[in-house]
Amino acid sequence: MPPSQKIQEQLDQGAIPNYVSNVCPQGTKIWLLEVGWLEADEGFVIRGGNTSLKSTGDKAFVNKRRQMPMYCVLIEHPIEGCILWETGCGKDYPEIWGPVVSDIFSRVRYEPHHELDAAIEATGHKLEDIKKIIIGHLHLDHAGGLDMFLDRKDVEI
Repeated sequence: MPPSQKIQEQLDQGAIPNYVSNVCPQGTKIWLLEVGWLEADEGFVIRGGNTSLKSTGDKAFVNKRRQMPMYCVLIEHPIEGCILWETGCGKDYPEIWGPVVSDIFSRVRYEPHHELDAAIEATGHKLEDIKKIIIGHLHLDHAGGLDMFLDRKDVEI
């Protein structure tokens, strides 16, 4: 019996929808994809932190900055297909977002294996396998890779 039919059967027997729908079907797999690292003033990530820019690192005040990983999650769902949660900052981050934003949120580590298509391929999947994309919010480090899907009419975002 397919998982969707099992879920419907449980609902028909009085199961609480949230309980049933919060359970991944058997065979669901996930991969955490590292898609680069940003550096920002610690005030963005720690309450009471200072305020600085990458370009002010040599100034007299304390320039406390923190490195943060950017990641996406690839979900292989047995019914829905491949779902991508977030898309990272995108390959052309410094050019697209410009020098001011790149100074505030500096991409400090970005190698070929951090590119979205390469990170997906490392799981044994291809960019073309993605059927759905979930974007939690439109910050540059979460939705910057959406441009890779501009011509894809078969992808639900």
